[in-house]
Amino acid sequence: MKNSLPEDPLAIQPVLVSIIIRSMGRSTLSEALDSIARQTYPHIEAVVVNALGANHPALGEGCGRFPLCFVDTGRALDRSAAANAGLDAARGEYLGFLDDDDLLFPEHVSVLVDALRRSSTARVAYGGVRMIAYQPDGAPCFEILYNQPFHLPSLRAQNYIPMHAVLFERTLLEQGCRFDESLAVYEDWDFWLQLAECSDFIHVDRPTACYRNFGYSGFGLQADTDRISAGRAALFEKWRKIWSGADLSEALAALRDRVIHQPSNSSAAQSPSPATLAEPPADERTAQLEQASTKLVDDDQRQREALHARQRQVDELAETLEHLRHQLTQQSRQLKEVYGSTSWRITQPLRGLARAWRRWRHSEW
Repeated sequence: MKNSLPEDPLAIQPVLVSIIIRSMGRSTLSEALDSIARQTYPHIEAVVVNALGANHPALGEGCGRFPLCFVDTGRALDRSAAANAGLDAARGEYLGFLDDDDLLFPEHVSVLVDALRRSSTARVAYGGVRMIAYQPDGAPCFEILYNQPFHLPSLRAQNYIPMHAVLFERTLLEQGCRFDESLAVYEDWDFWLQLAECSDFIHVDRPTACYRNFGYSGFGLQADTDRISAGRAALFEKWRKIWSGADLSEALAALRDRVIHQPSNSSAAQSPSPATLAEPPADERTAQLEQASTKLVDDDQRQREALHARQRQVDELAETLEHLRHQLTQQSRQLKEVYGSTSWRITQPLRGLARAWRRWRHSEW
């Protein structure tokens, strides 16, 4: 009997992987495309979506040895609309994203495809991401590693998975997962939450990508805190209608207990605090989640009270209807008894004469 060796998932015919770039035509786009061209995985397509609109630089048909698909709707697109346009154009069985100022390490796609093929339950995989923050003059000021294990309550509390860390199966789109175009920011966080409703996530404990934080997205060193707060409120407003009280309680507990810790800062002595980056301090996030929780409880209470009031009205109407039915039954019985009585039959001729007399008097008048 021959010994059978475990099959190497990557030895199977490689499936197509689509990497979607929402492009604003920045000068860094060529570097992002180069990082795709250097991937060791053999079967990739680059899908570049023109989110800028007019004056986007022309692109060729190739990205190194891989094909390049350029999606141009003829107008500027916001972040969610550009992501959806990319999903609609992509042909891959696995899909991922890369912003035009970020980079993928050469093993990124191979590592995540391998993780997905080896998993029997997960249809979403993500690796670690090195974030380099830059000052306005372009000089790097500090580096952070995002490489936290998956924890669903923590994901509900905070977005700790960078956009280009993730690779996911196309089958999740068939289940209705799509970017919410009503969200101005945190569209990626909302999308991860959608994926998490349908699939397990698998975390690969190694950096596979680089996030270069120039502040373009509004989450940089001079972040627009009002816009971020409004975006987070909009996301919570959507998901509070979906999450149960237990889900929200677990998210609050995960935030309080710091289940997902702050990413490690490799040059903390020379750099600003990580609190100046995308996520606000934990006490602010806790206050926002508690506010969302309170609103959820208040809304549920109002809905319950309205439901109870309607139920009381229904009960009162049912009682009134039953009373009227009872009266009608009694009156019908009484009329039946009258019509069947001897006196009614005896006086029938007199009633006939009375009717004739009334008709005659009426004609005389």
